[in-house]
Parts: sequence; C-alpha cells; structure tokens
Amino acid sequence: MSNEDISSALKEKAVKLQDAILTQNLEEFNKHVDENIAFVTGDSNLSKFYVMNSERFDIEQKAKWGTDDSGSVNFELYDINVSLSPDSRTAVLTFYAKGDYTVGESDVIDYSTRASSVWISTENGWKIMHSNWAPLEGGTGIPE
Repeated sequence: MSNEDISSALKEKAVKLQDAILTQNLEEFNKHVDENIAFVTGDSNLSKFYVMNSERFDIEQKAKWGTDDSGSVNFELYDINVSLSPDSRTAVLTFYAKGDYTVGESDVIDYSTRASSVWISTENGWKIMHSNWAPLEGGTGIPE
C-alpha cells in the first residue's frame, strides 16, 4: 500500500472512530482499537489522561451533541494531516474539530478544538494508540 493510500485510509478511520465514540457505536469503535494496546486519550477539557475503552461507553455524557437536519451528529474533523514514520508503520494525525453541544438546559455551545492521534500498523490493521484534544485558540472544549 502506498503512503498516499495509507494516509487516505487513516483519515477515514479517524472520522469513523470519532463518529463511533460520539454515537456510542461499540461495534464500530472496536474496529479501530486493539484489546492488547491501551488507547490513552486526553479530552479537550484538559482533564487527566485516561484509557478509552468499551467501559467508557457506559458513562453518561454531560454534553449532548447537536444534530443536523438528517439527524447526524454535528461534529466535524477537518484539515487532517498524516505524518508517517520512515517505515510507514506508525502515523501521527493532526487535525481540527468543530461542532456544538448543550449541557442540561444550557444554550448551544460552539465546540472548536485541535487534536492529534497516534496510530500503529498491527497484524489486524491500523489501530489507534493515543489521542489528545485541546481547545483551539479562542475555542471551547467539552465540559468536565
């Protein structure tokens, strides 16, 4: 597979993984993680790092993501850049995200962050190992 094809596939995987997390689609989520590799993440509320796994799907989320007219979650990853290691077996993705959410009866909050993720090539395909999210300059992350 060419580096261009790897980059294209990883961009697609990053979007699908994020959609799976937001919609709590465990079947899709499991396609992008490896049970033998901890997926450590840091949320855009700048709280401590934690392991993102299926158990996190049971935690009630404070943020309720907005939806568009078709009912899809109003959350977009954009300007995804892929940097591959010299052996093309590790990749760092950098990107931005935007959307909106509410907390309880609050007004709509515009979400705007920058993020990165680390993916590794395994015998079962590309799997995520780490991600980190932070509010974009002047932006807002998720609530604690």
